[in-house]
Amino acid sequence: MDELPRKRAMSIKVRFQMTIGILLIALAAFVILHLAFGRTMMSLEEVLKALLNSSEDRGQHHIVWNLRLPRVLIAIASGLMLGLAGAILQVIMRNPLAEPGLIGASAGSVLFVVLWMLYVSGDMSTNATLPFVALLGGVITVGGIYLLNGTNGNNNLRLVLTGVIVTSILQSATSLLLLKNQEGLASILLWNFGSLNGRVWAQWNNVWPWALVLFLLSMLLARKAALLQLGDSIAAGLGLPVNRTRLMLLLIAAALTAASVSVVGAIGFIGLIGPHIAGLLIGRNPVYLFPASALFSAVLLVAADWIGQSISLNFPLPGMEHHVTTLPVGAVTTLMGAPFFIFLLRRTLVKK
Repeated sequence: MDELPRKRAMSIKVRFQMTIGILLIALAAFVILHLAFGRTMMSLEEVLKALLNSSEDRGQHHIVWNLRLPRVLIAIASGLMLGLAGAILQVIMRNPLAEPGLIGASAGSVLFVVLWMLYVSGDMSTNATLPFVALLGGVITVGGIYLLNGTNGNNNLRLVLTGVIVTSILQSATSLLLLKNQEGLASILLWNFGSLNGRVWAQWNNVWPWALVLFLLSMLLARKAALLQLGDSIAAGLGLPVNRTRLMLLLIAAALTAASVSVVGAIGFIGLIGPHIAGLLIGRNPVYLFPASALFSAVLLVAADWIGQSISLNFPLPGMEHHVTTLPVGAVTTLMGAPFFIFLLRRTLVKK
């Protein structure tokens, strides 16, 4: 009788290992594409020489090391954090539609960061305080939405609707602040969309410690998160401090979202698509789901940014006249994620 569960566990482990291997290969391929192709095209040999500091062309060395490499590393870290945050929220709320953008974490973080940038410090490039400001906004918003649901906190549809309403209110407040303070519009607008444009090593130095520490904390709590999926009464019967564990995971998810928002802005739907597809591939066990969701979302964000770089935009806005930029990655992820979310919501309603 013990043979079947053992074989099933082995099967999941094998699928997890295969999935991680495929995702790592895909990530490596997109990183190479990111480094080689852009407005300045390079061969793989030229990219390799630039990475190894053996290129005689200082321009290529500058493009790879100072422009493209930090950007792609930040995309990986941000995708990892958003995917992991989405997976955590889906597990602790037992809601496949939960993700940082839909339950207000991103909007709350953005609002607090915009307030900070407009009224306290306007330096976005090296401000190490931004993750803490964004964390405060994300935690307050997620906690408020969860409390608004009261005893129905795990109701899928009510949670999503509450999150959408609160998110809309916060986004409207952010828009009003930006319109009222148009002198700050040029530096904040693209970041508010969710953008990797202009990201350099300073932002990477701000974000990677958060990604590393929060990923390790998430994995330490993965087995406890698995017990939460059994239901509060069963988890409590097994000796799990349910409320404390849920609060810790919720804070970690908010911190992951806030750290990403503080560097790349509000990038939507990555935290929904990555965890959901990862769950279909390897199951919902957080021990496997957390790392697979993080890696899958990192691949998605790097791919979306590479796609966005092929599309140029002109912004005839105050302080940005004749400014040419590539399509913000947040716009690409929204175009990918909105139909995916509608499909999931429709399927959830049909099941009900």
